[in-house]
Parts: sequence; structure tokens; C-alpha cells
Amino acid sequence: MRVWASLHKDNKIIARASGESDHPDVSQALLDALEPVYKELDVAEPVWVGKHARELSRYRRTRFFPEDFVEPVSFDYMEIEFVVNID
Repeated sequence: MRVWASLHKDNKIIARASGESDHPDVSQALLDALEPVYKELDVAEPVWVGKHARELSRYRRTRFFPEDFVEPVSFDYMEIEFVVNID
């Protein structure tokens, strides 16, 4: 699984990062792939709610807004998109 993340401010991408994981469990692979992404973008892990899980399941992407973070952030939203490798 490969994960792409981007931070957006004023309709512009201000930072990007990606991560990968080969874990056989999709949920764990997503968490493993996101950990280095959060570090590279220097953001805390956002609060995941049902909306995010549904969007990832349906569209393979979701957005996190400032209210989804416990700490203050300096961007309008963070978008996460993932691709599952098919062998």
C-alpha cells in the first residue's frame, strides 16, 4: 500500500509526503504508511472519525480539517489518498 498526503493552504499545496507499507492487513498497513508521513509533514495524527473511514473506503481519499487535529495547524486541510497494490 502506498499513501500520499498533501497540506493545502489558500487553494495551494504547501507540502507533500508519501509512505508505504507491505503489512498484509489493510488497516495496519494504512497506519504503518501514515506514521512517516505525519513525521515528514510535522503534523500530529488527526482524530479519525467514521466520515474519514467511509471516504477512504469509497473514494480512497479523505480530508482532515483543522478541527480534526488536537493541536493548532497552519493549513486549511490535509488530504490523504491511498493505493492498494494488487499482485
